[in-house]
Amino acid sequence: MSPIIVATDLSPESDLAVSRACALARGLDAPLIVMHTVDDQLPLLARDAVCEEAKQLMQDQLGRCPQGTGSGAALIVEPGRVAESILRKVSEENAQLLVMGKHHQRSPELFVGTTLERVSRLSSAPVLMVATDGRKYDSALLALDFSTCASEALRCAARLVAGGKLTALHLCNPPLGKRMAGHAAQQAYIDEQREMLEYLLKDELETLELIGTTAPQIDLLVATGEVREQLEQAITRLAPGFVALGSHSRSGISEALLGSLAQAWLRDPPCDVLIAR
Repeated sequence: MSPIIVATDLSPESDLAVSRACALARGLDAPLIVMHTVDDQLPLLARDAVCEEAKQLMQDQLGRCPQGTGSGAALIVEPGRVAESILRKVSEENAQLLVMGKHHQRSPELFVGTTLERVSRLSSAPVLMVATDGRKYDSALLALDFSTCASEALRCAARLVAGGKLTALHLCNPPLGKRMAGHAAQQAYIDEQREMLEYLLKDELETLELIGTTAPQIDLLVATGEVREQLEQAITRLAPGFVALGSHSRSGISEALLGSLAQAWLRDPPCDVLIAR
């Protein structure tokens, strides 16, 4: 099975990400890789000493995970730039999930944002940003549209909730012509969108069965309004373990909004955030 990778900077704040990754790896019976990147500009002897110290600190960090979930993890310490090292390892290992913490918001990557923001844009695997402690992953909120990355977010979220509840929220704002035609035309458009989404979800459930993933209990909600406002209201109302969304949408305007929302939530997350490409 493809591994789960968690990136740590060895700070106490990164304990949250490591602990969550350990629990997910155990629950999914997946290999776990814990990685740390050191400065490749250090002299060789100093670099070797830093790498050895980092491995010991990583062992200590794993030892703080509850119920021995950190046992058996592979440790990787390598020199380089943080974002590049993480992205390369995710690709080399064909990881099923990359777990990171808010601590990576402190790592500027020149002119392209923080480490977390850059990795979330470029990672070949879904990225889970861990911001909370102890909340169970027995429920999740999914921002659903007809894009391929939303489908990928659904499949990854289904693995993480492991038979729990997945609330799929679709924002359906009728085009101007439908709005001008009156309430009946607007409602007909919304009903059509719901029917199409139900077919989409049926196909996705069949796909989950084919790939051996336990299907979640799915509740489809179709709402109108501004994307961020509606999602944040749903988070407050449902208190999900995490929110899952694709990194972009099908339409240009929605893509800009959703991409902006993903980046905003990485900076100020309302809960744990899963982003899929």
